[in-house]
Amino acid sequence: MDLDMQSLAAITGTVGGMLSVGAFLPQAYRILQRRSAVDVSLAMYVMIVVGCVLWMFHAYVLGSVQLFVANLVIAVIAVGIVILRIRYGKR
Repeated sequence: MDLDMQSLAAITGTVGGMLSVGAFLPQAYRILQRRSAVDVSLAMYVMIVVGCVLWMFHAYVLGSVQLFVANLVIAVIAVGIVILRIRYGKR
């Protein structure tokens, strides 16, 4: 029974991590496609980056490689969006 719950947790964690990472890709693509980021909230993405760094610390302490990697990828994408927002955020 424990093994089944651990397997289910691993599967749901992996799918959740993939969806969390994937959720940021359409925004980055849209900014690049339109060369505009006027409507993108800079504060929100900065908070996401800080939150990911805190989650990465949490994952490191717990020894959760999957949680660490998922948040690292999200942070990298979010930093990219912050850079795009600064570059293309002017009207």
